[in-house]
Amino acid sequence: MTDIVGIQARIAWELLLSGDRCLHDSGPEADYNGLLEGMEAAQLLSLMEKVLERLKQLGAEPVASGHGEELKGREPETLYIDSSYHIRLGSPDGPAIPFRPLVRALFILFLRHPEGIVLKQRGRYEAELNEIYAIISPKTAPEDRQARLHRLVDPEDNSFSEKASVLNALLDRLLPETAFNYKIQGINGYPRRIPLSPLKVVWDISFP
Repeated sequence: MTDIVGIQARIAWELLLSGDRCLHDSGPEADYNGLLEGMEAAQLLSLMEKVLERLKQLGAEPVASGHGEELKGREPETLYIDSSYHIRLGSPDGPAIPFRPLVRALFILFLRHPEGIVLKQRGRYEAELNEIYAIISPKTAPEDRQARLHRLVDPEDNSFSEKASVLNALLDRLLPETAFNYKIQGINGYPRRIPLSPLKVVWDISFP
């Protein structure tokens, strides 16, 4: 899982900054390799301009990809995520971010998809959420887990908005100077995403 998640996330990030619209039409298991090769330089430049303009409209200050700089404020610390999806800040033995299990599952899902998730299409990610949540909360009965996740991905339910609000509020409280980089954000009709670069996420490490 470590290499697949990290590589897929980095490819998705590069494609997002290049403006490749294929990303937002892809399913949760999409393979992003090769999508750039068929595009001409003029197409890439045009798409980049559109994406950078969209980021500005969302309140972000876009920067060039791959240089470790972030969109706003002080440079954020790296997240270290082990095979049980514990999330630590700054180092493998740094402080854990105390998300509740379902909120943590949502956070992990968005970190795995830096290209963003269209809310109306979030039902596509129910199986992936189930896999994540089962690891985070193994003692939760399968039927209870499924019921909670179904509410989370149901477009008619407020569960997603509630969990995203809890997540963002906790980050604002714990990380007031850098919370922007870790929060789920976006506007209606466009993918919601976490702007943190995948280069700032280390997956499935072994803690000392």
